[in-house]
Amino acid sequence: MIKFIDPQIGQEEKDGVKEVLDSKYLAEGPVAREFEKKFSEYTGAKHVIVTSNGTTALHLAIRALDIQPGDEVITTPFTFIASSNSILFDGAIPIFADIDPETYNLNPAKVEEKITKKTKAIMPVHIFGNPCDMKALKDMADDHDLKIIEDACQAHGASIDGKHVGNFGDIGCFSFYATKNLTFGEGGAIVTQDEDLKDEILCLRNHGRTPKGGYHHTRIGFNYRTTNICSAIGLAQLEKLPTMQEARTRNASILQKELADLEGFAMQKTPKGGKHGWHIAAGRTDKTDLTATKIIEELKANDIGSRQIYNVPSYKQPAYLELNDYYYWSKFVKFPDYSKVCCPISERVGKNHFEIPIQPGVTEENMQHIVSVLRKIFS
Repeated sequence: MIKFIDPQIGQEEKDGVKEVLDSKYLAEGPVAREFEKKFSEYTGAKHVIVTSNGTTALHLAIRALDIQPGDEVITTPFTFIASSNSILFDGAIPIFADIDPETYNLNPAKVEEKITKKTKAIMPVHIFGNPCDMKALKDMADDHDLKIIEDACQAHGASIDGKHVGNFGDIGCFSFYATKNLTFGEGGAIVTQDEDLKDEILCLRNHGRTPKGGYHHTRIGFNYRTTNICSAIGLAQLEKLPTMQEARTRNASILQKELADLEGFAMQKTPKGGKHGWHIAAGRTDKTDLTATKIIEELKANDIGSRQIYNVPSYKQPAYLELNDYYYWSKFVKFPDYSKVCCPISERVGKNHFEIPIQPGVTEENMQHIVSVLRKIFS
């Protein structure tokens, strides 16, 4: 089976972990600080703060920007549920805007339709590693005095006109989960250019302690730290990341080139000036008589791993349909009736897309097999 997920773990990661174990400095410390320094160089961000995972990074962003219960944050329903869940953690309200049918990212025109007096922020998600239209979203945020939290959890290596994603908003958030282009096993990071936000996030991440240390707590915060063990894996991964990204890009380019004329087949479109991070290559069927489910079955029958993700939009998840009945914050905040929300493009893309393996362990020979099988399926 050609896997769609296959973390590239080698001796470098093992050596890094062993060095930490031998040092007996297991909690967050100098290795985490070294990763932050290197990731800052990689992304061009002034400040990097590592976290326990991408979800805690998003939650810290919400809290650091002082988004309050009842405030609205506009985001996409076509993403992992952590994006909108992080808005809910403090009683803020996720407002879902529909996506562009080709990029699968937030459609700026649909975002503008959702802005109200309660709107405090926009949370664009660079889905599958594809950069959003950040110029349009940033102009809109400036016009309406809104904050931007970039969910770049899938977008390592993605950029717009040479500028790495995560650096266009007030805060950018990354995930280093086991499936991501760069993995800690479990981890995350926040990037920001703002010194005050950096200090606020450092405080909140460590039980509200002052960044200078000591047992002096100025805020009610959280334990969202990572470990030196995870950071050691991340450092080794970061060294490999450019090479791994080259392999992902090569494999995605083969699909784009070889299947450009395949009737009924489409791939996610990268906006002008954008560089895709290729966390996932999401094919799409535009044939009414050929479902994504059938395509996935045929791919697996030919030893090609595939799946659908986010085929159920966040607002249709059972938890969201019952928020006002059971959720703690519903005592204080009236949430929308999400059963009445409809983002038709998100639902259509969710239904029609399927994943194609492009991870770094996939060879060019594997890619030719994938191309051949997809041609047979669509013909």
